[in-house]
Amino acid sequence: MKTTSGSFGVETQASNSLVSAMLKYPEIGSTLIQQYPRFALTYLLERTGRHANVKVMSDKSFEWKVLGRSNREIKLADITTISAAAGSATTVLLPVLNRDLSINDVVMIGNAVGTVIGHTEDDGSTVKTGTNKPPVGQALAAQLQGHTIATADAWGYQVRFSNGYGASELADSAIVARLGSAFGEGSLGTSVSESTAYPETHKNWLTLNRRKQSITGSALTDVTWIENNGSKLWYFTAEKLFTDEFMYQLELQRWFGRNNVGTAADAYTFPGQAGTVDSTASALMGDGILAQIEGSISMSYNVGSDAGEGLTEDKLARFIAELSRNAKSPEGNEWVVFTGTEGRYQFHRAMKDISVGASVVSGAAGAASGGSMQSMKTGSDVSLGVNFVSYYVLGNKLTIAYCPVFDDVNAFGAEAGAGGSGSGGTMSGKMVFLDFSSVDGVPNIQLIAKGSDGLNRNYVKKYIPGMVNPYDQKSMLAANGDDSFTCQIMSESGVIVRNPLSCGVLSATH
Repeated sequence: MKTTSGSFGVETQASNSLVSAMLKYPEIGSTLIQQYPRFALTYLLERTGRHANVKVMSDKSFEWKVLGRSNREIKLADITTISAAAGSATTVLLPVLNRDLSINDVVMIGNAVGTVIGHTEDDGSTVKTGTNKPPVGQALAAQLQGHTIATADAWGYQVRFSNGYGASELADSAIVARLGSAFGEGSLGTSVSESTAYPETHKNWLTLNRRKQSITGSALTDVTWIENNGSKLWYFTAEKLFTDEFMYQLELQRWFGRNNVGTAADAYTFPGQAGTVDSTASALMGDGILAQIEGSISMSYNVGSDAGEGLTEDKLARFIAELSRNAKSPEGNEWVVFTGTEGRYQFHRAMKDISVGASVVSGAAGAASGGSMQSMKTGSDVSLGVNFVSYYVLGNKLTIAYCPVFDDVNAFGAEAGAGGSGSGGTMSGKMVFLDFSSVDGVPNIQLIAKGSDGLNRNYVKKYIPGMVNPYDQKSMLAANGDDSFTCQIMSESGVIVRNPLSCGVLSATH
């Protein structure tokens, strides 16, 4: 893509203007983003065609399923410590925080292994055996076989430990692992559980970003031409500068946005529940990337101020190994590491020691001239330029992406200061590892926009003529009496992180 400066004249017609072309062909927005490689997140998602095939019409919210692990976490409720009965077969009634257990399930708590043989009735007073109807549990007795329950919302399961258990194993919030099941020969089909760990439902909301710019007659003569694949379109230079600012704000929103929907009493996370916008908020806002991966893998490293300090080979390798545990497979995955100048310096320095074989691009271990990723539209690799560098490490592909928003001193102050020597900034040194792999052709991270069937509000731009009309200076009609025309731009969009568990943040500290 090539841009050149020009003047408004006979060649600048409505038919070859950028605004008119985008109204007819909204997909031009994906090509236009090539002008903004410094907006790394938006650039990568648009450049590689990672758009969600989801229709968002009457609602502002969108949902997706996350398979995660093929089981759910099961914990004991808060109870007083049960006295030990190690070394002998023991039956005990345990309060569990969810209803994912069934009769004949084999469970392990610490080193104690046992079998579920029954569960409580609704009132928590009677134990039923031989049926897999789950306990209601809401009316579980405050005293369960002499043990005080601090958590009322629990279900009671009777477990037979063949070899007993230790007092410390059945402590508050102990993890209950479901190993499998054990049935006698000739067992009935009615005694088999239908309990399944269905995928979790994740939810997010679209955010509507808008900006406008008044362009006076004096700015009407300066235009910028964009040429790509033989097509040549124009728009006003003042409009270009205004668009640059809007795209940067959109990038920040997609990183740091946090939803303002729901309160503690609002079940907005339940499928089908739209939730209500916070009464003190002016408009709906959805979660950005960092809010969605919050609670995933997180580690830190000391930026340091001397040559011998900073990110080490061991720390980086350990972090990548942690990410691999939650990815779709232990190897063959693709991560993009978004970071600022300090993080870029620290990453390259540590990567020299652990990169396996030659660099994917240049052939020199630990160094590369540019990165590449696969386009979801064409299936071919897209060259990303020098702001992106690709490596292979521990059987996975990593592309480090320079993300200037982490270097923005106007947003983050001194902690966004550039590094490479001296004491670098912690924001500039933050590394966000995003899993850009695909499962069955569906990318883990995608852009989603309002619309369907030809309507696309991912990137909308229009002119409002005043005393200045950008297309017809002789027109006797105007929308208002201002000595200018207005350019308005908007984007109603959001981001999906389908599996946040395979993403993580490596934070910089002093």
